[in-house]
Amino acid sequence: MQLFLSALVLAAVVGLIWAGLRRQQAKRRAAPGPAGVLEYRTNLPLDDCFDRLRSRTDADLFAYTCERQPDGAFLLHLTLHRPTNQPVDTVYLLRLDPGRRTVVTLSFVREAFGYGEPVFPQAMLDEFLAAKLDARPAAPTQAAEGD
Repeated sequence: MQLFLSALVLAAVVGLIWAGLRRQQAKRRAAPGPAGVLEYRTNLPLDDCFDRLRSRTDADLFAYTCERQPDGAFLLHLTLHRPTNQPVDTVYLLRLDPGRRTVVTLSFVREAFGYGEPVFPQAMLDEFLAAKLDARPAAPTQAAEGD
């Protein structure tokens, strides 16, 4: 009986820790920044954004693939080859929303090696999207400034 009670308490503690970690990760991913959500704006129409993403050149900062997902978003897999021949890559969910100015939203998904944070600094993503889509970072929201 004592063994059963100990196993039950241990399972409850593990479940609480697991739920707390999932909640913490969800908050981190919803927060603005490279490990969460990045938002950009461009004056290009939606079709031009698609055309530019389809065209890859040697001048691109990253090698990348951009696969369409069933929900209409794209899985953007950025890869940067280092001199050590070790590729460094990360995966973002890319969403393009039309409007007066096209809104480009990047949501961090994962690193190839399982890191919880992206290895690419935000400045590199800013540079890539500026060159590729002529997109600039959106102004931070008031809630993000207060955190």
